[in-house]
Amino acid sequence: MTASIARGRALPRGIRNHNPGNLRRSADPWQGLAAEQTDAEFFQFASAKWGIRALARTLIAYQDRVGLKTIKQMIGRWAPPNENDTGAYVRAVAASVGVGADDEIDVHDYAILRPLTLAIIRHENGHQPYTDAEIEAGLVLAGVEPPQRPLAQTRTVQGGQVAAGATVLGLTAEAVRQVEPAIPLLQSLLQVAPWVVGAAALAGIAYMIWARIDDRRRGLR
Repeated sequence: MTASIARGRALPRGIRNHNPGNLRRSADPWQGLAAEQTDAEFFQFASAKWGIRALARTLIAYQDRVGLKTIKQMIGRWAPPNENDTGAYVRAVAASVGVGADDEIDVHDYAILRPLTLAIIRHENGHQPYTDAEIEAGLVLAGVEPPQRPLAQTRTVQGGQVAAGATVLGLTAEAVRQVEPAIPLLQSLLQVAPWVVGAAALAGIAYMIWARIDDRRRGLR
């Protein structure tokens, strides 16, 4: 379970089951199911990302296979009136996504699927306990990728820029050292520069390596 779940609060069934959409048991061979299915009514997944994936794949199937294209249509099938206050559910989800209940949406669009998934999790469980990384991992497993950040903004590139900048500073310092040997103060500063430059270069490289490891840990690579 995630650390963000409030301490002392009884975990909702969907969160306990790593099934935040509360998908009922069926013959569907979902990926990531827990080895033991001890809940007689609802699926249990091995971890949250697999339950989030199943939630997202169900919404995608609603659109691609059944032809449901609005919040009202999708939630009407997800939470039928004989079991739920479907009208309230539709209004809450539509408000969270920022569209009208009868507006057509594209669940292949990450900007739509993410808030739609979060809204369903919140409505099904009373709160939304998952981290951004867990939500993203589940949606990526469902086949919907987030928008790519510009290359210059990625953490690995930023680390490389630090290392490269430090190298350039080192070369500049060496050039100044050779053309200004008669300036004592400058020479004193240049004696310290290689240590500072070296530390900056190592820090940049270390940040690049850490960013890649952290992305792997969070399931983003």
